[in-house]
Amino acid sequence: MHLDKLIIFAFLFCFSPARGQAVRGDSVQSVLREFAFSHPHMVAQIQETGRWHLLVPRSESVTPEQLTRLQDAFYYDIVPLCKAYGQQYLADWRALASKAARESFWGTSYLSNRTNNYFGIRQKAKPWICEAFYFCDGVVRNDPEPSDFASFPNFEASLWMFIHTMYSFHFQERLPDRGARIADAIEFERMNGIHYWERTSYGVSMGPQLPGQMYSAEELIYTWSEHPINNLCVNCSRATDREWVYKLIMADLRTRG
Repeated sequence: MHLDKLIIFAFLFCFSPARGQAVRGDSVQSVLREFAFSHPHMVAQIQETGRWHLLVPRSESVTPEQLTRLQDAFYYDIVPLCKAYGQQYLADWRALASKAARESFWGTSYLSNRTNNYFGIRQKAKPWICEAFYFCDGVVRNDPEPSDFASFPNFEASLWMFIHTMYSFHFQERLPDRGARIADAIEFERMNGIHYWERTSYGVSMGPQLPGQMYSAEELIYTWSEHPINNLCVNCSRATDREWVYKLIMADLRTRG
């Protein structure tokens, strides 16, 4: 189903009561910590970070009420940054947040809580992550073969590097303007290792905000989804990526309602 139709369905159901809805101030970690006492078979604690994760990060491992609470808590955790970075990088925040939700299963996966890698970013073929931005640490995980996943200090860094991944040249080519609105900012950042609105050591920046219209969630999904280079997820498609945007819209409506 096309994204605009999914949005209409979300608004039709936005005032339906949601059992298990999180309350403002909840975080994914606080919810998982509660599960550690009430459902200890569901979660485990990561020694290196002290954070909790679901042993089986899939919808069938939790009840509908538990899933709703995790979705809303995840929304509170990450959406403010997704909205801020979306504004700065001309990207619909829902495309950013839904990708993080899908890759990390609402912030409950081992990888996201061990490495703050919420987008499944691998270091292979992305030398700029280390060379330009100095995120050089990684953790090897089976997926299903051993793979070196990038490690970040926080969600914000993971989000920033996903934006760079999303706006890589081979994905920019699929944007309506072939990335003309964003290409210079991406090149500036990779050359200098800073955000485009920050000043270099020689006093140059690109200004506080990029001009131009924001890329829609539909346009951004089209860039990476079903791209031959981005074929690691066997169950991913444009249709299922749109469904995850819909899930974020529902969480947005619940938390505002």
